[in-house]
Parts: sequence; C-alpha cells; structure tokens
Amino acid sequence: MIMSKKIIGMGNDSVSQGKRRFNYLQADCAARVLDKNFQGKQVLVIGLGRSGYASATFLKEKGVIVKCTEKEAGVKQEEYKNKLNALDIPVELGGHTREFCAGSQIAVVSPGVDLSPLLKNNILPSGIEIIGELELGFMFCSSPVIAITGTNGKSTVTELTGHVFKHSGLHTEICGNIGIPFINKAESLTDKSIAVLEVSSFQLETIKTFKPKIALLMNVTDDHYDRHINYENYKLAKFKIFENQNKNDWAVLHESFRNDPLLKKIKSRIVFYGASGVDNIAKISGEKILLSTGGSYAPVMTVSEIPIKGAHNLDNVLSVVTISGIMGVSANIIKEAVKSFKGLAHRFELVGVFNGVEYIDDSKATNIDAAKQALISSIKKVVLIAGGKDKGGDYTVIFPEIKEKVKSMVVIGETKQKLKEIFGKIVSVVEAGDMKDAVIKASKIAGTGGTVLLSPMCSSFDMFNDYKHRGKVFQDAAKSLVGKP
Repeated sequence: MIMSKKIIGMGNDSVSQGKRRFNYLQADCAARVLDKNFQGKQVLVIGLGRSGYASATFLKEKGVIVKCTEKEAGVKQEEYKNKLNALDIPVELGGHTREFCAGSQIAVVSPGVDLSPLLKNNILPSGIEIIGELELGFMFCSSPVIAITGTNGKSTVTELTGHVFKHSGLHTEICGNIGIPFINKAESLTDKSIAVLEVSSFQLETIKTFKPKIALLMNVTDDHYDRHINYENYKLAKFKIFENQNKNDWAVLHESFRNDPLLKKIKSRIVFYGASGVDNIAKISGEKILLSTGGSYAPVMTVSEIPIKGAHNLDNVLSVVTISGIMGVSANIIKEAVKSFKGLAHRFELVGVFNGVEYIDDSKATNIDAAKQALISSIKKVVLIAGGKDKGGDYTVIFPEIKEKVKSMVVIGETKQKLKEIFGKIVSVVEAGDMKDAVIKASKIAGTGGTVLLSPMCSSFDMFNDYKHRGKVFQDAAKSLVGKP
C-alpha cells in the first residue's frame, strides 16, 4: 500500500545538482508546453477573479498573447483591469461580447464562470479550445499531485493533508480551490515536491489531461444545482477527478461509494476509507484509528486525540490517514501532525461565550448536508442562523436534525422567505434584516447558557463577498454584544 520513494522524487542527487537539473528541466518543460499548446495562438481568459488574474499574468509573462473578459464591473474588477492594462493585457468588463472574444483560439475559464450562456449564444469563436486554470497549472507542474474533492470537508482535508506532509519533511504546496490558484505555484514545484490541491466540481468540468497521482472523493450530496441542474450531473463532475488516472495511480473513496456503478470506469487502484470497512486502508477498531501497513494494521491514534470534533471530522481524519499511508508517512508522524492541527476558520469554530451565550461560526456550511453535520455535532439545542443565496437541494433531508437540535431559527438573505415557509412547519422561525440583526435576535432567544450557531445552508454571495466575510461579520456582531443587556 506504500508509494515508493522514487515516485515522490527522493533521488540521490546533491541539493545543488538537483536544483541545476530542475532549473534546466523546468525551463525545457515550460518551453515545450508553450510551443505545443500556445505558440502563435491568442488566449482568452474568461472570468477575472483570483484564478483569472493569475492565469492572465502567468501567460503574459511567458510571452503569450492574452486578453480577459469579465461580466461584472465592480471595484475589485476595476482593480484587476488596471493592473492588467499596465501589462498591456486588454480587459473587457461588464459582459462577454462576441466582438471582444473574436480571434481567440484558446479559452482559460475561471471556475466561477458558467459557460452555458456563452456557448448557447455563440459568443465564443467556433472551434475554440476550452480549458480551466486547474488544467493550465497541471501543464506546467513537475511534481506529483494529490487532488481532493467532495461536497463537504475538502478544505479541512486539504489543509490537514498538507500539514501532515510538511510535518514529515516533504516540500508541500497547498493550493487550488482553497484560495491559492494552482498556476501561482505550479512552475515552482519540483519532482521532490508534493502539490496538495482542493478541487471543485467547477474546476473538474474543464480538465483535459489533469492526472493526480492520488485522487480523493470524500462525498457527494445536494449542492450547486444552480449550476449542475441535478444530482447526477453534479456527481459525474466529481468523478471526473479519476478520468485520466492509470494503473499506477490511486483512487481513494469513502466506503459509502463501495457499490457505486461509476467505480467500473476508474482505471487506477481503488482503495476505501471509513470507520467500518474490514479492508479499508484506514479504519476504526474500538477507540483506535488503524492504518494498514501491508498485511497488518498499526495503531495511529485514538479517536479522543483528534483535536477537531464531530463525526464528520473523524471521516476527514481517516481520509488523511489513508493518503498519508499511501505516501509512506509513518503512523507516528501522522499522529503528531493531526494532534497539532488547529482546524480551519469558519468550520464549526467556537467564537466564544459572551453574556452567557455561546457562539459557533460554521459559515463554511454553504449547503444542506454541511449544516446537517454541524447539527449532528452539536451537543445541545441551538438557535440556528441560516439563509443566503439558494443553491437548490432538498431541505427536508435536514428535518430530523432540525427537530432534535434546533430551538429556533433566525433566517436572513434571499432565501429567508423560502426557509421560513419550509421550516416554519416544524420549528419557530424569525426573520432578520441583516447579520447583526440576526445575531441580536438569536442571542435573545438563546438566553443564558444557550448556543447560537451560524450554519447557513446557502452560499454567501447575496449579502457578502464570500463565506469568510460572512463569518467575520457574524463574529464581530457576537463580540459587539459584550456588556449589553
């Protein structure tokens, strides 16, 4: 079950020889990629967020003819436009026009861009090749790639996997959907490095050759139906993570996928993780987490030693133990790294106890299942703050947890009327105008000894820049109540 040192690039060259060799190979590789894919072609970057900006500046630096189009025209987009214009990169804001896109042979699409309207309305030139920033980064990456996807938990698992590898001494870069574009790190990665990537279904839609050495699929639950339309399309997008793997690669899946018909399409070595499977690489026996070491199981740590709480985080740790075991990291190193992991902000994060009320920030819960896991992890009844931009999905699946764990709901955002109508049948629901109003109302309902939980079930873009912004506003509102009756 253990990946050889040769695969992860532990050669015998001296450091100086290795650096000279890599610099030469890096330059040669980049030149070949550019000649093969971009020579004499004009590239259109669609979408001007972090990913689009990174793609445009990288390609311009390589001498590629590039221009950018973005449908929004806000302050942030104007900032990006000014920076790109200074590099002689043309930028279109406020919409994608056929005239601006004309003449492009390759499109690099940002993950937040839905291509359907552009294709339906023939905005893009006929025959244009479409890739994403994830694919672009892979073209220029010399290191093995570990790619992690799933509806929920992928950010935590990506960070924890990278934390374990760094603790073991491996040069590791953590990037992708987690906030750092892959293309920003790809060219600096050597054959002695590891790239640990969080990847989304949107990013996987536009891959061509992207081929992770280890690909992890954690779970697939209702989410992103505003883009994927239905569960089947969403699940197929997630399974694309295995599309280009071969028999020398690894497909790691949660044991709930053990009988999934899509497994037959996977060409790599399939392994499972989870608490119950007898042949899982990582599993639970009593209170012990065990790791297969080739014929037998070695204890890694006890469940009680995991610093991040909740049943969902137990599965998260098991997935990390599985990947680490495949990579040859020892059980002792895994234990040390996991025990020192502090968790991520806005993931069931205890903000504090103010005026006798406990506040928990789970702003990252942007879908129904994530909120469900938060309620399962709650020890007592909570006042739940929910709402935002609707992503589709069946809200009734969380009814049992709402009935058992929720004292009352305070709803905000675009979906507040919808949520009030759905959940008002089983629990008291109060509307709020904004986050501060929601926190004030929730704290009064909770009372001394009570708990207010922000776990929105929806995305944040109706009222906030992102889930981090939403979480910060929640935390600030909670802290502002200190000393107030």
